[in-house]
Amino acid sequence: MLLIRSSADMARALAFGLEPLLHNLLAERRSQLLRDLPGTDLSELAHFIVALPSDPIHLIEQVAGIPLATNLIDGSRLGEPDFTPSFEFVERHSGWIEAGLILNDDGFALVLLVPDVDCDLRRLVTA
Repeated sequence: MLLIRSSADMARALAFGLEPLLHNLLAERRSQLLRDLPGTDLSELAHFIVALPSDPIHLIEQVAGIPLATNLIDGSRLGEPDFTPSFEFVERHSGWIEAGLILNDDGFALVLLVPDVDCDLRRLVTA
């Protein structure tokens, strides 16, 4: 799991040698978020969690501080027939699924990036 909570974290992640598709997606999101807000740190706008197929959902929930496998409105849980995730948006990219949740009225977001492979994490964001 890769946690990006600030502009410095993002710079380190992009310098780390990520696979090209993930690198490009993160670089694009950084550019989009900061383009019109010079001097703003990414920590004021969003946190990113890049999950691996082996990362258990409970650990991601612990890091996120949000019960991602529980619908925040009706309380249904992942695996139940009527479960719908609470994400505001889910977008498929080449090899990755991006799911975002707006956490407050200022628009602060939690963005979860999950490899588009068969695993519990993919079921979480595409249920």
